[in-house]
Amino acid sequence: MNDSKNINHHLSIYTNFAIKSFDFQLKYGMILFNSWLRAIESANNLQESTGKKIQDTIRTTFDVELYGSLKQKEFSKSLSALVGSFTEFASVGHHDSLYKYLETMIGHYDNLIEPIRDTINRTPSEIIPMKGKFEVHHYKTDSPQKFKTPILVVGSLINRHYILDLLPETSIIRHFQQLGFDVYATDWRIPTIKDENMPLASYAHDYLENAVDKVKEVTGSRNVTLFGYCWGGILALIYSAMHPKDVKNLILHATPVDFGKPPTVLESWIKDLDVKKFVDTFGNVPSSFLNIAFILRNPLEAALKYQFYFSQPRSTKEITQFFAVESWLYDSVPIIGKTFEQIIDDIYKKNLLIQNKMMLGNDLVDLKKITMPVLNIVGTNDDLVSAESSRTIIDVVASTDKQTIEFPTGHVGLCISKTAHKKLWPEVGKWLKEHSS
Repeated sequence: MNDSKNINHHLSIYTNFAIKSFDFQLKYGMILFNSWLRAIESANNLQESTGKKIQDTIRTTFDVELYGSLKQKEFSKSLSALVGSFTEFASVGHHDSLYKYLETMIGHYDNLIEPIRDTINRTPSEIIPMKGKFEVHHYKTDSPQKFKTPILVVGSLINRHYILDLLPETSIIRHFQQLGFDVYATDWRIPTIKDENMPLASYAHDYLENAVDKVKEVTGSRNVTLFGYCWGGILALIYSAMHPKDVKNLILHATPVDFGKPPTVLESWIKDLDVKKFVDTFGNVPSSFLNIAFILRNPLEAALKYQFYFSQPRSTKEITQFFAVESWLYDSVPIIGKTFEQIIDDIYKKNLLIQNKMMLGNDLVDLKKITMPVLNIVGTNDDLVSAESSRTIIDVVASTDKQTIEFPTGHVGLCISKTAHKKLWPEVGKWLKEHSS
């Protein structure tokens, strides 16, 4: 009797998953089809019809139509329902256990290739081991040190830290060194199933606090300049609010903070997800889950970008950078489950951080306690972290010395584009020198 009930229960879950999958595929397919039709119509209406003009118009119109449709509530709910039904299906079919096993194996593999990845094309660094699943890089340089206050770069929890040191000619790390700064960076390693219940408070109170203390110990400095990239900016904000005396300057780079503003595609999807259910099943959030979400934002762009990129002659240097970015994009790491859950629930869904209502353990995170100089770097074409989400932080912190630099590029372009390194980073460097001793 029990076997019969179990079979019916499993069949019901599988059927529900099949239905939700079909509904999602139908909606997604129609959105792609309609976006393509609008793109073709826009090209047909062109007065001037050069090949490049037609191609640019089709791509622009397609992107606008696609992003607009993917942000609609009906589609977000369909995606959320699919993820929810898949979570149930994975639990019943023990796919969650398989994922955790694969996660452990990938972690072992990552430990083997990490030294290679941290060496090729990277600024030479000394690894400072830390307690927990992270390390601190201390970058070596022949440039004379002109400023006593060190810079600690706080990387995102989603992607690897080396986007800021991707290649020698587009390395923000090297740029800071050439200005005369002593530079350090956090390297969040691959978490294991033993880490899945670690809360966000541990990142701020243990990991980042220990990193700051270590940098202060090594350099003899009373405080540091914190440079937070993306979700690393969230950690830097929280730490600066709770330990303001340890932070001389705070620099935020493409940091999502305010979700009372119009969302990006990914932000729309996240707000409808049952994150707790997902985390309870899988533990740590799979990197494959994040990579699939990035691709779903624009699958045609992902499929055709090689054809578009190589449709014109490219130099060896350009090709090297292209593949370096591609490698970084899919070099995502799993995110610790409970940390992910709190960031999504408290910041993305409830918007507590910007309202000074977010609790970290027993402590309130009050951004009005941030009084040190703040520089906020925003990409106006960023479709991962909207400019609207990043801008507001300047209005909330209590600092009297605060500035926002907006630059017309996307999330990755802020880090590696030639234009950014020609115009944006010299401006950031000027601000840093004026605010450092």
